[in-house]
Amino acid sequence: MNRQTAPIAVPPSPYADQIFAAQMAALRRNFPVALAGSSLTVGLIVVVLHGNFSLRELLAWFAANALVTLTRAVLVAHYDRASRQMMSLRRWERSIRWCTALAGALWGLPYAYWLFHAPFEQQMFLIIGLLTLGTGAIYAYCIHLPLLYAFEVPYFVPSFVALCLLPGTIAHALGLAGVLYLAVTFAFAHRMYRTQLDSLRIRFENTDLLQRLAVEKEAAERSNLAKSQFLASASHDLRQPVHALSLYVGVLREQQLNAKSRQLVDHIGRATAAMGSLFDGLLNISRLDAGVIKPRRRHFPIDSLLDQIQREYAPQAAARRLILRLHCSGAPAVYSDPVLLDRVLRNLVDNAIRHTRQGGVLIACRQRGTTLRVEVWDTGVGIAPEEHESIFLEFRQLSNPERDRNKGLGLGLAIVRRTADLLGHPLELRSRPGRGSVFAITLPVGETAAAAPLPLTADAEIGAGDDKQRLQGQLIFVVEDDADNLQGLRLLLETWGYRVMVGGSGDEILQAAADAAGKPALIVCDFRLRDHETGIEVIDRLHEEYADDTIPAMLISGDTDPSRLIEASARAWPLLHKPVDSVHLRHVITELLAPAARERNGNTV
Repeated sequence: MNRQTAPIAVPPSPYADQIFAAQMAALRRNFPVALAGSSLTVGLIVVVLHGNFSLRELLAWFAANALVTLTRAVLVAHYDRASRQMMSLRRWERSIRWCTALAGALWGLPYAYWLFHAPFEQQMFLIIGLLTLGTGAIYAYCIHLPLLYAFEVPYFVPSFVALCLLPGTIAHALGLAGVLYLAVTFAFAHRMYRTQLDSLRIRFENTDLLQRLAVEKEAAERSNLAKSQFLASASHDLRQPVHALSLYVGVLREQQLNAKSRQLVDHIGRATAAMGSLFDGLLNISRLDAGVIKPRRRHFPIDSLLDQIQREYAPQAAARRLILRLHCSGAPAVYSDPVLLDRVLRNLVDNAIRHTRQGGVLIACRQRGTTLRVEVWDTGVGIAPEEHESIFLEFRQLSNPERDRNKGLGLGLAIVRRTADLLGHPLELRSRPGRGSVFAITLPVGETAAAAPLPLTADAEIGAGDDKQRLQGQLIFVVEDDADNLQGLRLLLETWGYRVMVGGSGDEILQAAADAAGKPALIVCDFRLRDHETGIEVIDRLHEEYADDTIPAMLISGDTDPSRLIEASARAWPLLHKPVDSVHLRHVITELLAPAARERNGNTV
């Protein structure tokens, strides 16, 4: 008797078919990038391993992967035809799942063989490649767990078994760590999967309500709330492993590596930074929604800010064979928030470069009485008049139907509009399709006599060399309930020369504090801990324990929920958002410890 199995974790719902169709549509959008990344990685592995393994075997493996990739590409190309009927769509899903399982086996089994016979340096390369490609598969396939399991299990398990069978403690530890990584990965993937299913279900329910009740305003509010909850929940879960990866990359960068290993670490760092930039776009929207960004206006010279932007974006423009010019000589000082204005102008320049294929981009200034217009011109594709308002909406992109990550998330102009409104600076757009566009922001002219140069960094204030040495040996308390993040942060801080005491909660760090010699110089605390405990509460307890509320502290958070951002921003402590770049983290820590370092330096004179 034939029996049809329902999709995993999908509750009985009148929208089950619609949810399944939406899952398949999301997979269809993800597959081109996943297949391209897999193909490029295959070629890279062949190049790296051919010196130690038979070229014939490597080319045979390359050909087998190419055949499976081609088969999956053909299935993806037939998606539109299969999606017309639910029965055909389910057959398409079964076919793509079997091909994906075969692809996972084609990766997993050779990897296990190579790990047995490769030298140590290539083993490290294989392990890094294994984790990188496997983590990318989570983002591509987490919308549909059967497909994710079909790939991840045959992909990871052979290699982890091989590591456990290899001689040596390090190999065994890596194998066991791999098993733990796989379990945690599946746990996060399952949570992401359920969150996305709930979001899809809510979306279809809202659509049904719109059709039956025609209450557009209420339905839009519910949909927006569901989206915010989804982004906050999924973003927090995704940020945790990416933050841990960023910390471990920071640790690796501090090691003595050969040129090839350092190049690999740099590649991983760039990939991690790219993921972080995607999260930052979502975070900026949430912070603007929450109202936690408060402008700090002052008089400052606009030309130095524009010079810096032009220098930083010139290589990006040159890489696209564009010319980035700046015509702002003699521009007066302006009155605004330099940090927020810098974010607006960078988004406008970045947007102009991304959407210009030939010609160039011009940054120009025009003074009109008591105002200064900063204009960003481009010779790009232009924007139709009916799209002039919609391009400022979240996730709205006119020329990116394939959702290419290199073209951004569609949040840049939404951030520009909201930040300009927050600053009270009028924003204008003029464009002609096929000719180009010009975005202009109008600023109040400031007082030249009161204009101060942009501040130096903390490193420049205390000295990037000798004074950093003075900070080494200081005691830092770290509170983080995620084991990977805690270990990564501890290793990174110890690499920088600090003494570190760690704990997963307020009680744990207080127990550890009893064995500490003296009070901490700095408290670094995750914002959301176990059992509804917050970092604010832990820092307050430590201040009370030492009867000193002047101990510097900082919070690290993976939350983008506006209500939590407001809560975390209520104190004057720095708030960093996961994933944190190790360079930025060191800058903030140095800045917090600098006053004490300068005070000690003064006392010794």
